[in-house]
Amino acid sequence: MTEKKKGPEDFLPDCMEQKLILLTKISDITKQIEVRSRQKEISLGDLADQRQLYINRLKKCQQMIESACQCLPPERQERRRQILSGRFAEEDCTAEEAKLLVLGKKCRVVRQETLSMDAEARERLQKECDRLQKLLHSARKSSKNGYSKNG
Repeated sequence: MTEKKKGPEDFLPDCMEQKLILLTKISDITKQIEVRSRQKEISLGDLADQRQLYINRLKKCQQMIESACQCLPPERQERRRQILSGRFAEEDCTAEEAKLLVLGKKCRVVRQETLSMDAEARERLQKECDRLQKLLHSARKSSKNGYSKNG
């Protein structure tokens, strides 16, 4: 008995599961960044670098998903993209598509939550950056006005 050769579309469930794992890892790191951005002394350590590694992996995963979709007949491509994005009616799905739809919905939720946390952290970090720039500007201005003479 010969085994059916797997096509690109056969890897979509695995790719979508991997995408969800990567999004969850990105979300977890973003949560740490968001929590640290609330502290008086902000120190992110290497969290941004860690997160970027997962973002790069996510991009590769997304490219694989997109390549698999492009291998489909044109009339099925848009339907598959909608399913993978979690924006398709469940009652119109086959059993296989329903699994992909669930993964797509989970990915969308994690992504939206992550973007929200990221926006909050970025806003706090920007405020802290602005505050420090004002302090630095004031210190330089004081120094130029002769307040820090040597001797």
